[in-house]
Amino acid sequence: MRFSHHSAKEMFDRSALKLAVLCLSITSLTFAIFLALDVSKEPIIVERACETRLLASASSSQTKDEIEAFVKESVSLRFDTQVARDPAAFMVQDLFVSRVKEQDELKKSGIDQRVIVRTVRLDGEKFVIEADRLVAVGKARSAIPMVLLAKISSKGRSLTNPYGLVLTSVDQQKEEKKND
Repeated sequence: MRFSHHSAKEMFDRSALKLAVLCLSITSLTFAIFLALDVSKEPIIVERACETRLLASASSSQTKDEIEAFVKESVSLRFDTQVARDPAAFMVQDLFVSRVKEQDELKKSGIDQRVIVRTVRLDGEKFVIEADRLVAVGKARSAIPMVLLAKISSKGRSLTNPYGLVLTSVDQQKEEKKND
């Protein structure tokens, strides 16, 4: 008697465990479907200022104005002696190393440099930048016009680089001499 009672109890336990596994599987599948549906929706963005309101989400790709603002800021960060932001977040490592070497040489000579970007226009894959280089040695200052050719590429947006772009190369355009 004992043996049959024990085997009946074991069969009941197995059936209960199979039922529990089946119920948990169905519940997990249901939650997975709800999660997939919830993730596929656009996020709700709420601006909390004087008036709370919903904002429309925009594309993560950069606009023309963002690209122009990035080029102006990154070129200034590349050449300026005194900067407020971290220039490493806005350019590739090679440009950053070149910047550090150039700034060391300028500091040894006592030269302060700033670049003011006047215009930015796209020419094929490169940006043509018309700028003025302001150089100060003590109290003597001079402005030198220059034309730069720059290339940029995309990367993920971050707190240090909200544009999601990096400067990959900056070269000064060689001036063509005109024979009069």
